[in-house]
Order: sequence, then C-alpha cells, then structure tokens
Amino acid sequence: MTLRGPRGALRRGAALLAVGFLLLAVLVQGWIEARAAGRPAGSPLLYLPSGRYLRAVSLGFEELLADLIYLWSIQYYGNYAIKDRYLYLERIYSQVITELDPRYLDPYLIGALIMTAEARDPEMALRLLDKGIARNPDEWILPFEAGFVCYNDLSDYPRAAAYFDRALRVPGVHPLVRRLRAEMRNRAGDKRTSLREWAEIHATATDDYVRNVAWNHVHDLKVEVDLADLRSAVGRFRDKAGRAPRRLEELASAALLAPLPRDPEDRPYLYDPATGNVSYRGGLILAR
Repeated sequence: MTLRGPRGALRRGAALLAVGFLLLAVLVQGWIEARAAGRPAGSPLLYLPSGRYLRAVSLGFEELLADLIYLWSIQYYGNYAIKDRYLYLERIYSQVITELDPRYLDPYLIGALIMTAEARDPEMALRLLDKGIARNPDEWILPFEAGFVCYNDLSDYPRAAAYFDRALRVPGVHPLVRRLRAEMRNRAGDKRTSLREWAEIHATATDDYVRNVAWNHVHDLKVEVDLADLRSAVGRFRDKAGRAPRRLEELASAALLAPLPRDPEDRPYLYDPATGNVSYRGGLILAR
C-alpha cells in the first residue's frame, strides 16, 4: 500500500516521528554513556546500534537515517578538539552508515578519505572501499579510489594495478584509469606490459594531449626494454662464445635476438665491442 493522500501524509509523518524518537532514544542513551566515559559533546552517536538493526527499525526511512548519521559524522570527525575521535571510525562508516544504505557512495569515499588523510590507516580505508566495491559493482569510482590509496599511501603498485583493472571492467570508466594502470605496471617493474598498454593508449588516443603523454611513456619504456633485451643477449653470447660480439648483428646470426631492436628514432643502438656495453644515443624524456 502506497502512502498517498491525506492518510498517506499522516502515515509518513508518523513514520518520521518514529524515526525521530528512535534517534532521540539513541542520543539520550549515548549521552549517558558518553558522559560516564568522559567523552565530549557530540559523541553520543558513537553508541549507535548496528546499521542492520537500525535498518530493521527505520520503517523504510533507512536512507534518510543514513544521511543524518553521515552528516553528523562529517562534523564529528572534523572536530580536532576530540583527541580520540578515530576510535570508532571504522564502526561508524562500515557497520552503521553503509549498512543502512549500502548504495550510498559518499560515505565510502569520504570515510576512506578520513581514514587515510586523517587517521593514517590506509588498510582500514581499503576494507571500507572493498565493502563498497562488493555492494556497488557497477561503480568504477570505488575501485579507482582503492587503487589510488594503494598507489599514493602504500606504494603497492601491483595491488593498485589490480584495483584499476577492476575499475576498467565497469562501463563508463574515466579514461584516466587506463593510463594509471599502465603506469602502475611500470612502477611494479613490468615494463613490457606497461609499454604495450601505453602503446595501445597512444594508438587509440583521440586528443593531442593524451597522445603526447602516451608517446613520452612509450619512448622511454621502449628504450629501457630494448636495452635490457640487448644486454641480456650480449651476456648470453659471451657465455656461449667466450667473448663479446664484435657487432650487434652477431646476436641475430646466433639466433639470440632477432630482429635487432632499433631506438624510438629508428636508429641502431650504440655498441662498444671492447666492453660489450649497449647504450642509447639520446636521452629519456621523462628521465625516470
């Protein structure tokens, strides 16, 4: 039965009043407990029951209740006079607000921000974001934020790349995520995969800025991958022949590296037969 007309308005008012009494009861009980614990004003909502319980008794107004508690949380966790304000941080966001309204994205994002920037606990933030990802698989912003936490706060590049992978599987994802994933591959040491992804970005770019950024990465990664391949082949040749190759072409004739790579400017790499060293005659653009 829908709540329409005068009777519907009356029922809606009664339901809201009931929710108001529920919050008032929680606040009074919380005030008593907070006072007994010596906590400052504003902390009673820390003593809220679980979001699942509140959802059951909210009479269909769980989204409104989540809004109210979320707005309170912003004010509470922004009060620097409360020394131990992060004590119940995970409980408020993970067990109360997001249980009341699992599809409410802001508490996941802002809660994770507070956990990383203020509480300095990125793993807590990732637990909250993981919950959001599980409840909202059609939202790319949550795995993107988790990837950024791994990149920016933990320097865990493989883990960041895995989150960006997940974000890229969601329709409508921002193209920036693809570039971030390619860079995470590079920082994790997987330069070949990073080169392949940056080359794909360069080939499919629709504007000059992205194309130029992608080319800078392709240029440097190609040099690094090519030099690694050439130096490895020279080492294998030395082990096999007991000497360094006189020319790089010997690597191809010995079936150690064919075809020989050329630098991004389509020139052969420099080779010193006396030392067996291979080098690039130019310079890296990004100088990583």
